[in-house]
Amino acid sequence: MGNVMKIPARPQVGNRAAKKEIKRLRVAAYCRVSTDNEEQATSYDTQIQHYREYIISKPEWELVDIYADEGISATNTKKRDDFNRMIDDCKLGLIDLVITKSISRFARNTVDCLNYIRELKEMNIPVFFEKENINTMDAKGEVLITIMASLAQQESESLSQNVKLGMQYRFQQGKIMVNTTCFLGYDKDDKGNLVINQKQAEVVKRIFREYLEGKSILAICRGLERDKIKTSRGNARWHDSSVRKILENEKYMGDALLQKTYTVDFLNKKRVKNNGIMPQYYVEDSHPAIISKEIFMQVQEEIARRGMLKDVHGRRKCFSAAHAFSQITFCADCGAEFSRLHWNNRGKKSIVWRCSKRVEDYTKCSARTIKEDDLQQAFVEALQIMIGDSVSYLKKLKANLNQIIVDPCALQGIDDRLNKLQHELIDRTERHEDYSDIAEEIFALREQREKVQVSKSSQAEYKKRIKELQFFIKSQPKQMEFDETLAKHLLSKITVFDDHIIFEFKSGVTVSVEM
Repeated sequence: MGNVMKIPARPQVGNRAAKKEIKRLRVAAYCRVSTDNEEQATSYDTQIQHYREYIISKPEWELVDIYADEGISATNTKKRDDFNRMIDDCKLGLIDLVITKSISRFARNTVDCLNYIRELKEMNIPVFFEKENINTMDAKGEVLITIMASLAQQESESLSQNVKLGMQYRFQQGKIMVNTTCFLGYDKDDKGNLVINQKQAEVVKRIFREYLEGKSILAICRGLERDKIKTSRGNARWHDSSVRKILENEKYMGDALLQKTYTVDFLNKKRVKNNGIMPQYYVEDSHPAIISKEIFMQVQEEIARRGMLKDVHGRRKCFSAAHAFSQITFCADCGAEFSRLHWNNRGKKSIVWRCSKRVEDYTKCSARTIKEDDLQQAFVEALQIMIGDSVSYLKKLKANLNQIIVDPCALQGIDDRLNKLQHELIDRTERHEDYSDIAEEIFALREQREKVQVSKSSQAEYKKRIKELQFFIKSQPKQMEFDETLAKHLLSKITVFDDHIIFEFKSGVTVSVEM
């Protein structure tokens, strides 16, 4: 055997990418506090000062930077800007050692903690945790890290549960939590209560009004953008989903449904829609209303109506508010909707309305095609007929008004029963008894209550339309021109026959015009 000569290991310090031995270790410190209250802010400043003095005091160390995230509570590292900057600097070979107070400051879940430690170990960069006295380059480092990180994760899970229970308690007390920076129409006072932001409230009222006047959600968006009205977040662009959420949000009528969503995973903070998995709490008149309950219910009814629109094949179709006669004009022969077409007949261009079934296949329907000008004129004639025979039509409207019956006790009876069931539900919950039968009855009563509210608001709207038409008949001159806004406001349905057209008004009056 030949001579064996031992070659001693070369001392490894810092990053492997270094081409020559580094005399001084380039050290970085990472600090983080979870909340942004005054006490934690003091802790944050203290940590920074401590590490700056600690690193500078060691002649063999060179301070690279103090990486610090303030006012961030997170179980992952996505929103920790300085942490991510520190990792990037490690990858660039600028850091040889990272020191931090504890595992829970470095990471709050096992996966993130171990992933980053291993990533830094591959770059030959140790992490030193002061509180636990662990250096990740030690042989026992990773075993201890796994144990300690698991404890940190359990702590985070426990904290998450405590927060969840705290929120549930607030919900049970009827206390609502709203981030007004992304909630149009409201601000918070010094006690945290919702107060109306008058300027933004006008935008909310406009959205509800225009929707009831027949505008599509997309048309409402474009109108807001045209008038340079900003969203709650200050954006110039409006999305149809944002407007729809406003139209469907019960908070605008002063009520609040609490716990609409819930967290399914405390680590990634994923929230999903609550479809009955967690309890919900409905608080009536919890804060000042921007929209009346009647108008809000009318909008919900209109949303449902538009959602049920079907084409000739029974498939769902999109709502169109392009014209006053859109989606309210129907064929007397087959019942299909009339479509608006640009017609070029022997070089002569015109706009006509034709049965959509006939457009698809002329053998399926022989209904007449009517020019838009003639349809508009027929509507004007219908109004003139009412004005000309005002005594007769006013009498009909008065009779319609007298037929509306509103039961004032209906809602009260449901509310009394719901209140009784709510107390019984709480009692059973405290006694750990089954409450499924009570829950089912509560759900059924809430559905019934919504229907009564819709019915009540529909009756209120019907009354309003009758009175509007009464006023219109009394005040309008006999000579008039077609007004698209007026047609949208007054008409509910048009039925086209071969020799006449029937106009149905939202007040319940029908007028036949010969063609």
